[in-house]
Amino acid sequence: MLFRWMVLLLLMTGTNLPAQEYFKTQYADVWQRNLNYSKAVAEAMPEAAYDFRPTDEAMSFQEQWLHVVDNISMLTSRITGDRKNFYRKEDATGFKKADVMDVLDRANAYVLDLIQNASDSLLLEAIEFGGVSMTKENIFYLLRDHQAHHRAQCLVYLRINGVPAPGYVGW
Repeated sequence: MLFRWMVLLLLMTGTNLPAQEYFKTQYADVWQRNLNYSKAVAEAMPEAAYDFRPTDEAMSFQEQWLHVVDNISMLTSRITGDRKNFYRKEDATGFKKADVMDVLDRANAYVLDLIQNASDSLLLEAIEFGGVSMTKENIFYLLRDHQAHHRAQCLVYLRINGVPAPGYVGW
């Protein structure tokens, strides 16, 4: 009977191992595909339409991408304790498409570097975010979800403007 309990306890304590192993072996590649797809979507829109917004209340195409970058800045600060700014907000009104692409590239590369260099202890560190208890690893998934949400909006903006959308890139 003691043997059965020990086996059960061993199985229960090892359940986080596959998830941690997934993050360490695969998540950097997932993020790389995410950032490549975002870059393709941002690149597809002609520069003249970067200020397009479907309604007065909606963010423009450019604002969608800068919002993604701002979110990267905010969320990665929850991981590192240091808020990295990728551009000066007062400069954004004069941004060209190339400026937005550069800012997006640098922000996404920063996240990729954090992913590649995250220690197990950092990933497992518990934090509270939005009233929810989670690990810092969860913040990396939130970064991707948030970017996918706004990238999807940008895909709609492309289609409204008659711009062919890049093919879907998943896992």
